[in-house]
Amino acid sequence: MDRLARRIKGRTTEFAQLPALTMLAACGIALLVLGSTLASQAPPAASGVPTSHQTSNFPPPHWQRTAGAPPGSYYVGSHLCAECHTGIARTQSNTSMGKASVSALKSQFLFQHPVLTYKDGARILRIERRGDQEIYSASDGRQTMSAPILWAFGNGDAGQTYVFERDGTYYESRISYYKQIDGLDLTIGHEKEPPATSSEALGRRLPMEEVAKCFQCHTSEDVVNGKVQTAHVETGVTCENCHGPGSQHVAAIQDGQLGKSHIFNPAGLDPGDLNDFCGTCHRSTLDVLATNIRGIRTVRFQPYRLENSRCYDPSDRRTSCLACHDPHMNLVTDLQSYDAKCLACHINRSETPTATRRAPACPNALQNCASCHMPKLSLPGAHYSFTDHYIRVYRAGDAYPD
Repeated sequence: MDRLARRIKGRTTEFAQLPALTMLAACGIALLVLGSTLASQAPPAASGVPTSHQTSNFPPPHWQRTAGAPPGSYYVGSHLCAECHTGIARTQSNTSMGKASVSALKSQFLFQHPVLTYKDGARILRIERRGDQEIYSASDGRQTMSAPILWAFGNGDAGQTYVFERDGTYYESRISYYKQIDGLDLTIGHEKEPPATSSEALGRRLPMEEVAKCFQCHTSEDVVNGKVQTAHVETGVTCENCHGPGSQHVAAIQDGQLGKSHIFNPAGLDPGDLNDFCGTCHRSTLDVLATNIRGIRTVRFQPYRLENSRCYDPSDRRTSCLACHDPHMNLVTDLQSYDAKCLACHINRSETPTATRRAPACPNALQNCASCHMPKLSLPGAHYSFTDHYIRVYRAGDAYPD
């Protein structure tokens, strides 16, 4: 209980959402790594930018990205953000988040594999490019069910999961593409036993709360007043997905009111709240508690794993997500580059503790801290190893600490 109390200490952002945190496997591998342009409440001027802005208190305290555009504001599109924030927009669009989803026809993996097949019991699951569509089908030799794939979720570092629609309902594909095996396998969260009926052979029907979770985390500009609208979705995580609708911000800049930015910056949140903000997609402690996920499956939930760490402090920015990761840049994979982050708290053997750096020195090494203290662990069925953000002394063969 002491550990749990420490993990939720100071939380203010997610408690109101706890009843909604019931989904487990939505978006499958797309979480391994995670509308419309939206019909505005007030239409923009002909130039695409409003000429005036409202003076409502926006963003509200601890703005929740999952709520989308509130009344009185609307999305302006990342292309408009890029006119001023050129460098950041360019690098962010090439990150894993920026490529968190694409339309099916723009999936490089489907393009490189015009035909993909997977034997699922007595059925053959198949993804095949036909003209301007990617057709996903399941056949047992007597009956064939098929549907065009609409979206590919996941940038492909681990793989991609596919979303299609049947009779006005969204489905998650039963199979996903995995980069490590360069082929198809079951989507994480799907039962190994083949479905009994042909209607279930293609995949799992997504309840609306899971549809919202998938699209809010893998696409942008598709949520207005808490409702998902997918008619003109912008693929990938773009500026307004994290910073909020930009209409009032652009209007304030146009009006010369530079002191009223009307835009949300997650970096201004308290460290614990920042981790929860990132956890709306990467899964926070409250997500795990609400869904009762246990065991190695939690290795991909970085905010939750980080909060298990003995060194984690929700009031210390040195243990927040942004202390090590810049969401506008590609993930840094050079482990030695993270040593400076560890030494923001820990001392080296030759140093004397100070008021701000008094965590003990490592007795075994002077560099590559993460290689020992943040091990890469393989998630069964994912064909991928995740960096465990539970910072600890790790020894090969240790049991997985939940």
